[in-house]
Amino acid sequence: MLQHYSERNRSSLCHLITDFRSPLEKRVARFDLWGVLTSVALASLMVGVVRLFVAR
Repeated sequence: MLQHYSERNRSSLCHLITDFRSPLEKRVARFDLWGVLTSVALASLMVGVVRLFVAR
Protein backbone atom coordinates (compact mmCIF):
# COMPACT_ATOMS: atom_id res chain seq x y z
CA MET A 1 0.00 0.00 0.00
CA LEU A 2 1.31 3.46 -0.87
CA GLN A 3 2.07 5.90 1.89
CA HIS A 4 1.04 9.46 1.33
CA TYR A 5 3.73 12.11 1.52
CA SER A 6 3.90 14.24 4.62
CA GLU A 7 6.57 16.15 6.47
CA ARG A 8 6.36 13.65 9.34
CA ASN A 9 7.45 10.57 7.40
CA ARG A 10 10.47 12.18 5.74
CA SER A 11 13.77 10.87 7.05
CA SER A 12 16.29 13.15 8.73
CA LEU A 13 18.67 12.54 5.81
CA CYS A 14 16.00 13.74 3.38
CA HIS A 15 15.53 16.90 5.45
CA LEU A 16 19.29 17.47 5.52
CA ILE A 17 19.60 17.12 1.74
CA THR A 18 16.54 19.06 0.62
CA ASP A 19 15.83 21.72 3.26
CA PHE A 20 17.96 24.82 2.78
CA ARG A 21 17.79 27.53 5.42
CA SER A 22 19.71 30.19 3.51
CA PRO A 23 20.75 31.14 -0.02
CA LEU A 24 24.33 30.23 0.89
CA GLU A 25 23.32 26.63 1.66
CA LYS A 26 21.48 26.43 -1.66
CA ARG A 27 24.53 27.78 -3.52
CA VAL A 28 26.87 25.32 -1.77
CA ALA A 29 24.53 22.43 -2.67
CA ARG A 30 24.51 23.56 -6.32
CA PHE A 31 28.33 23.68 -6.39
CA ASP A 32 28.43 20.22 -4.79
CA LEU A 33 26.15 18.90 -7.51
CA TRP A 34 28.33 20.38 -10.26
CA GLY A 35 31.43 18.97 -8.55
CA VAL A 36 29.94 15.48 -8.50
CA LEU A 37 28.83 15.69 -12.13
CA THR A 38 32.25 16.96 -13.22
CA SER A 39 33.99 14.20 -11.28
CA VAL A 40 31.81 11.54 -12.90
CA ALA A 41 32.48 12.97 -16.37
CA LEU A 42 36.24 13.07 -15.79
CA ALA A 43 36.28 9.56 -14.32
CA SER A 44 34.40 8.15 -17.30
CA LEU A 45 36.77 9.96 -19.67
CA MET A 46 39.76 8.47 -17.82
CA VAL A 47 38.26 4.99 -18.01
CA GLY A 48 37.77 5.44 -21.75
CA VAL A 49 41.39 6.54 -22.23
CA VAL A 50 42.71 3.64 -20.14
CA ARG A 51 40.57 1.18 -22.11
CA LEU A 52 41.96 2.64 -25.33
CA PHE A 53 45.56 2.17 -24.15
CA VAL A 54 44.89 -1.34 -22.86
CA ALA A 55 43.25 -2.36 -26.14
CA ARG A 56 46.41 -1.54 -28.11
